[in-house]
Amino acid sequence: MREDLFLNIYNSGNKNATELLGAANVLCDTKRYAQAYVLAYTALEEISKSQFAADVFTGLRKEDDFKKFYRAHRDKIANISWAHNDATSYPHKYKWIGPDMDDVVEMNPEEPLFSKRQAALYIDVDFSTGEIYSPSEVVDEKDARDIIHIVDVALERIWEITGEFGGMQIGTKGFMK
Repeated sequence: MREDLFLNIYNSGNKNATELLGAANVLCDTKRYAQAYVLAYTALEEISKSQFAADVFTGLRKEDDFKKFYRAHRDKIANISWAHNDATSYPHKYKWIGPDMDDVVEMNPEEPLFSKRQAALYIDVDFSTGEIYSPSEVVDEKDARDIIHIVDVALERIWEITGEFGGMQIGTKGFMK
């Protein structure tokens, strides 16, 4: 096994996810909700991939399994279901919106769906009615802000497990106790 490769995949995946999240926030702030959704969804896939790579690095999973998982979009989202669970549970379901300490909103994000990602990326056609649906008609502000919240929580949880409390533990073992 090439341990350094999987540690590098872990670090690179988390860095890319953070950059994708930043871009998703910019797009959301400029009312490009469908595009923000796609980038945030992709950030979740990157986080999932990084966690799987960490599991290979720590010996929890096998390199051959990672190679199969690497390009499987639905598997990556299924592998990160913990992020949605955390984002809808106390205390992470509450998001501070400021400026006062009590200015919080309860987030109840929907589960990230591959079908919603596809709808956010491509136009769709109902050939029986002749209707065309654009991504901006299918994905709204709540959808974009919900998935961005899930990514925020996922990255926060990784940070908590890997460093905040001195744990320095990477991979899903830190989440799946």
